[in-house]
Formats: sequence, C-alpha cells, structure tokens
Amino acid sequence: MKKIVQTALALALALSMTVPVFAEPDDSTDTASRFSDINTEDFEWARSYINAMAEKGLISGYEDGTFRPDNEVTRLEALSLFARAMGSNDEVNEPLLEIAHDMYDDVIGDYGLSWGEDEIAYLMYKGALKKTDLDTYLKDTEKDTAMKRYEAAIIITKAMGGEDEALDELGVVLDYTDARDVPSNAIQYVAYATDAGIMEGMGDGTFSPNTEVKRSQMAVMLSRTVDKTDYTFFKVKLTDIDTSEKTLTVTNDGEEETYAYTDSTVMKNMGDEVQPVNLDTSVDAIITFSGDALVSVDTLSSEPDQTISGKYQNYATTSGKTTVRITTDDGETVGYECSEDLTVTYDGSPATVRSFTKGDAITLELVNGKIANIIGGTKTTTISSAVVESMDISSDDITITITHGNDEYNGKTYTVSSDVSVKKNSVTVGLDSIYVGDKVTLTLEYGVITGIVATSTKKTVEGTIKSLTISTQSTMVVNVDGEEETYQIPSDVEILINDEEGSLYDFRVGDAVKLTLESDAITKIVATTTQESSGHITGVVTAFNSSYGVITVKPDDSSSTTQVYAKDDTTKFITAEGTTKKMSNISVGQTVDIRGTVSNGVFVAKLIVIVSD
Repeated sequence: MKKIVQTALALALALSMTVPVFAEPDDSTDTASRFSDINTEDFEWARSYINAMAEKGLISGYEDGTFRPDNEVTRLEALSLFARAMGSNDEVNEPLLEIAHDMYDDVIGDYGLSWGEDEIAYLMYKGALKKTDLDTYLKDTEKDTAMKRYEAAIIITKAMGGEDEALDELGVVLDYTDARDVPSNAIQYVAYATDAGIMEGMGDGTFSPNTEVKRSQMAVMLSRTVDKTDYTFFKVKLTDIDTSEKTLTVTNDGEEETYAYTDSTVMKNMGDEVQPVNLDTSVDAIITFSGDALVSVDTLSSEPDQTISGKYQNYATTSGKTTVRITTDDGETVGYECSEDLTVTYDGSPATVRSFTKGDAITLELVNGKIANIIGGTKTTTISSAVVESMDISSDDITITITHGNDEYNGKTYTVSSDVSVKKNSVTVGLDSIYVGDKVTLTLEYGVITGIVATSTKKTVEGTIKSLTISTQSTMVVNVDGEEETYQIPSDVEILINDEEGSLYDFRVGDAVKLTLESDAITKIVATTTQESSGHITGVVTAFNSSYGVITVKPDDSSSTTQVYAKDDTTKFITAEGTTKKMSNISVGQTVDIRGTVSNGVFVAKLIVIVSD
C-alpha cells in the first residue's frame, strides 16, 4: 500500500518551517501574534493572515519563534501550500492520496523529491498540475527556485478550480501599468487571481510579475484562497444517482442526504473521471463542497467487497438489526446482516426486503461484511434487446457479457446453463452459433441463462489483415476503409485461399481478404493469395543499412526505389566473376542484379550479384 503521509522530515522541510514551541496567542484580537518578528508596522498588513494560516495548521514558523516573513518561497514550497489549501492534509482525503500515489508515483519519482510527494500527487489527482507542468516547477534546481508572482497567479487559479473559466476569457486586458511584462501564457491567470481578490498590485500600479514571492505575501494569498474556496470534505456512502434530476443521494452517519450537482461537478471512479451515469453506487465516496456547491465526487472502490447470488429464504429483525438469509448457488444457506444504508431493488424498481418471496432470485452485494445492496426479483427474468458483447468459453462455465440500454443489465456477465436452449433467426442451433454482436433475448433462472433467442445480420466486407490471434477464441483485426475492426472467428469458419481450402495458419499480416460476417463474427474468409512469388530487380544501389539488412535500389525500368531485405545468413552475395562477398561489401552506386521472393509486397533477396562498382 502506498504511504499516505511521508516522513516527519518532509513536514519539517516544508517551507523550512517547524512547529513553534511557545504558547498560542489569544485569538480574540487580530493583533495577537504567534511569531516574534511580525509585530512591527512593516508587517501589520500580513499579521492576521499569517496567524490565521498558522491556526489552521497550513503554515508554521521556526523553532526560535520567528516567521521570517521576508524569506522567499520556493516553487515546491508554494505548490505544497496550495495542495494543503485544497485538502491534501485533511484526514478525510487520505484515501484519495492513496489513489493519487498509485496513479502518479512513477512520474513523480523521476524528479527526486526529498519531500512534498503527497502534495504533488494530490495536485495531479485534482487536475491542478499536469505531467507537462512538472518540468517547469520541479526539474533539477527548479524546485528550489523562488516562485514568481505570475506563477503564483497560475497556481492560485488552478487551486480555486478556475482554470477553465480563466482560459475561456479571451482578449483579457490587465489594469496594471506593467501589464506588458506579464508572460502571455499567464495573463488570464493573473486576471482571474486579481478579480477573485486573491492578488493585488504592488501599490504603485504595477503587478511586478517577475518578483519573487515572500513568505508574508504567500500567507496572505493562501489565506484569501482558503476563505474564497471554503472547501469541506465528507466521507459518505453513495447510494443513488438521479441523472434526470441531477441529484445524488448519500448516507452520512446514518443520515440520508440528497445534493444537487452541476455539469461542473467532477466525478471520478477510483481516480478515473466518468460521466454521472457511469458513477458507481453502493460504495464509499468522498464528496467535496466549495461553500454550498458540490464540486467533486470520488468513489473509493469500483465494486462491492463480495457478491453472492442465490435463492431468497427469509429475513429477520432483532434488536434493530436485519438479517437476510439466502441459499447460495452452492446449496449453502447463509445469513448476512444489512448495513444501515441498505438499498434494495426488486425487478428493477426500488423496494424493501419485504418485497421478496421465498424462492425469488437474489443477489447480495457486501461491503465490509454487511449487505449494502440487494438486487432481486422473480425466479425467472427475461432480458430483451440485449447485444452480446463477449463470450468466455475458456473454462467449464461458459459466460456471456451483454450491453444494454438499462444500466441494471449493461456490462453484466451471466453464466450459461449446460442445458440452455438456443434459437437463432428462428432456427434451433447450438450455443456455438451465438456470436459477438448478436441481438439476444435472454431467459434467466436464478441469474443463470437457460434460454437464448438471437437474431443476426449478415454482410460482406473487404480489407487487409492487421493482426490475427489464434486461440480458443480466435480474433482478426482487419483494416476496412481505413478503420481497424476486430472480428470473432468461430471454430467452423470457412476459409478459401486461391479457391482452395485453407486454415488460419496460412494468413499473414497484410493479406487482402474478403469476409462474410454474421453480426461481428467471420463465417467465411476468401483470400486471393498468400503465397510467395518470384522477384527480380536490376538497378543501382541508392542506400543501404547493414545493421537492419535493408538495401534501397532504383530499378533500371522505374523512377522510384524499392527496398530489399537481405542478410548474410539468408542471402548469397557474389560478384559477376563469382567471388563470394558479404552485405558489408555493398556500397552506394553499385549496379546489382537481385533474385528473391515477394510476399505481401516485401522483397526478400536470396541472391545478389554485384554487377559493377
């Protein structure tokens, strides 16, 4: 497991600060100071901000009781501070840090950081840093270089989640007398940080973009950013997503709450950004608010800890705890306690455990050993309008995975009964006649497929082979009209090569083929030729590479060149007089007579006669 918090040394190094060892001030007045060197009039403008950030634990001072407000802030220090402002050091977000480390440690490791890996990983997870940014801020000595004011504006904008809004503003004109000194790639960020009230000018009408940021200035910017974003984080159980109403329902400490989300709300399943309809439910999640606005939803697992299917027996409630008993597919009768935030679906509709009758098909999804979700219905279920996405015939239990317009079925995998009945295009057939792409209606008993009614369409396509996999489930990738298409190859496929029966082992990449398809499966392959033909070239050598065994020749009867493949161990090199030579004796300008074979447009030399120098 990736470490969540780095070493104590990392914390000590951050901003070269250590936790003060003296009593905290009286917070009833803004003039009370934690640090001995910020009580002068020179730092009156920053004192309350410094104290506020120290109170929140985002910054600290030195062991001698000083803050050293005029010290410069390095790029790594500044990035780490804004990561904390975004919640990297919040205990609730520790699971997100683990995911972030899994996703980005390999990339961050290239920069040799002695501290700050947590914060950089968190910024990357939140989208505030991209891989392309790391060279700018962290490469070699860059990490220890003082951050400039225009760079701070960029990081502030990203930390506030305002990058898209900032970049949408075109034709920005900055109201600073030195606006021309702001790098072009930072203008919109400076405008955003200014408009948000986080950054100000230097008092003389300038922005001073290339001035290094001081610790006192950083405390002010950090404090304003924290107040403006007002981030709060909650670990919850995500129970439902209503995409029509744009709401999500969660349970937190046993209380159910429903929140509205917007198109700007970022939703992720285990670190991968997804659309709301694809967000996993019945799992733990972290939700982040900026004020009252829901800004992100991050699930912490992609599936339940355990899924158990079988036949419903009964339920009982004792001392406020409900237990559901089922007989599993293995014939064992077991009972599981329901979690407080249990969700139940019966025949596709919201329900309760009272909706079940003994013998009903039931599936329990367990999280931390308790039932988080119950899905069930009558013994027999019919799924119409499905499409076969894949079939697994590699084990004793054959399974079919389907796609479907209903999320309850879409992407689900079902085991096929050994005595399944199968009809295709109104004809009784065997299971081996069901192909990927077939439209099917499935009949299930207790979640096992007992009946399949399928329809398919037939068509013919032509293309060239890009790759071929021969196995228990053979597939062929074919370039058809510039698009690569993958097709299933049933074991009984018909193969004709030059009007003679052939096999899959006769094909090579680049072969031209004509395919008869049924859904997404190839039922017939016709190829004009896969055989080698003799080749003969006489011409002048224009280039050669002995390491790769490639000779480029301009034939006497052509204005274009031809590449010929040759090796000392497979090609014989001789002069016109019959003297044996090697590949290394070939040189540009020689006239050569080459004999060999052509297969799929590749000329392989068997004999090269060096006619003249």
